[in-house]
Amino acid sequence: MDPRLLSLGIPEILEDPERLAELDDEQIDLLVTIREDAAQALEQDEDNTDLIDTVYLSHMTLSSALFLRAIASDISTPPVPAAQVVARAWPGEPLVSCSADSISEMLAPKATIDMLTKAGLPKTAEPGLEFTLPPRRFVNDVEPAQDTEVDSASADFFSTFWQIATTEHGDAICIDERADCAIILLDREWGYYAQQFVNSSIGHFLMSLDAWHAVEQSSDEELDSALTKFERALERIDPVALTEGAYWAEIIHAID
Repeated sequence: MDPRLLSLGIPEILEDPERLAELDDEQIDLLVTIREDAAQALEQDEDNTDLIDTVYLSHMTLSSALFLRAIASDISTPPVPAAQVVARAWPGEPLVSCSADSISEMLAPKATIDMLTKAGLPKTAEPGLEFTLPPRRFVNDVEPAQDTEVDSASADFFSTFWQIATTEHGDAICIDERADCAIILLDREWGYYAQQFVNSSIGHFLMSLDAWHAVEQSSDEELDSALTKFERALERIDPVALTEGAYWAEIIHAID
């Protein structure tokens, strides 16, 4: 294992959310460097298990730390309008509401239940999302592990997620009961264990998608201006979504 990982307390730190959330900017930058160094070396030595482990451990630590930073952020989250207001503002085809029975087992605040039952979800939305109607427990879709102990740990990890959409890359967009029903992305490439913060709630997510619609409608010449307006909209809607490593922040960065 790369000695720089050991200096950060890896792998033990992966079992300690508080320590992960406290990694500072310098340590985050070091994780990025370690991952990039190992990934480049792996291109020349594809079967090197030490490099594979280094890439995996550095990425999982980095994604977990940034996700927990967002969840624990003290940035003020603006309130969301009533579900009916969000539904009326939605561009394109109307949202499809969920029945109360279909999400009766979801451990969620009233605001989340109201948004799902009184506003609903779209069938599709940009950027490249296919929605799950109604939401379903993600643990039911996870391929079971062969090892009983590993399978039990996986079931526990995935038990609080309700999938609401799938990205074009097969990643799962979920409501996370464990995180006060924040919206998160589970990365398919990393076995769905790598988490990425998306939005503070389903209402904030729908409003962010609504704001993104203007970017999708812009021409190439208007793109820079549209992205700036979208970023400003997110600052009003859900500023935590612009923190380092978050879904929307990464989309803006990738286009820039």
